[in-house]
Amino acid sequence: MALLHTDKAEAFALSRDSLPPLAAQLPGSRIVDGGFQQTAISIAVPKNRPTALAYVTAFMQQAKASGSVRRALDKAGFPNEPVAP
Repeated sequence: MALLHTDKAEAFALSRDSLPPLAAQLPGSRIVDGGFQQTAISIAVPKNRPTALAYVTAFMQQAKASGSVRRALDKAGFPNEPVAP
């Protein structure tokens, strides 16, 4: 960041989810489309646990439908990150 502030660097690359807070510190910066790294979040349940899988599936569907996931992403500083379908 110091090199960007002093015009000794023109670009900076990190995972997309870590860039928004840094871009906010550098007026005029932008995050370009595309990327070289992606971060995914998953929920796993043990095999042969259909009740647990059904619960987690229903929970995630409800969290997305109610806007909870969107609000959490926004609050964490990721307003442009999409909510998975």
